[in-house]
Amino acid sequence: MDFPERHGGAPALDFINTIDPRFGPHAVDLLSSPDALRRWAQFAGLVDKLRVDRRGFPRALDVRDTLDAIFRAVAEGKKPRPRDLTKLRDAYLAVLTDARLASEPGGLHWQLPAGAGVDALLLPVLASALELLQNPTQIRHCPGENCGWLFIDTTKNASRKWCSMDPCGNRNKMRRYRARKRDAASEPAED
Repeated sequence: MDFPERHGGAPALDFINTIDPRFGPHAVDLLSSPDALRRWAQFAGLVDKLRVDRRGFPRALDVRDTLDAIFRAVAEGKKPRPRDLTKLRDAYLAVLTDARLASEPGGLHWQLPAGAGVDALLLPVLASALELLQNPTQIRHCPGENCGWLFIDTTKNASRKWCSMDPCGNRNKMRRYRARKRDAASEPAED
């Protein structure tokens, strides 16, 4: 299975957007197996050789669902549910259980032991989520038909509407154009 372009603008949002389209009868979970999760982690540039075990796979999907609930609420101008924020905190603490702070040029970062399993993917995803929640006003959801993807609006005037012009924005433009043509054709001719 090929993965669609990532339009979220951050690892947490790209991870959420692995159900395509997010809503509707044709929704496809792109992370339908441990192997798909492994391939997506590499595709997203987060982990080259992710090791996913039987416990790690459902844990990753649970984190995705939690992040979706939090960021969907934020995109709608609502406060996330306290239980979802608690689940986010607990997931982050679980990932950090075996991590250590490592010093590199430019600062400190969390380092997981070799063979960390799904935590190697969840650490950058959860860190991205926590960073986004520091300034959540830029989070949007795409109104495209059967889309619903989440993305960061980085435009100067906060006017980005679509996850991507191709296909969501272009589809909507074409729909409006056809409606105008149809309306013009149905108007009575003036004498």
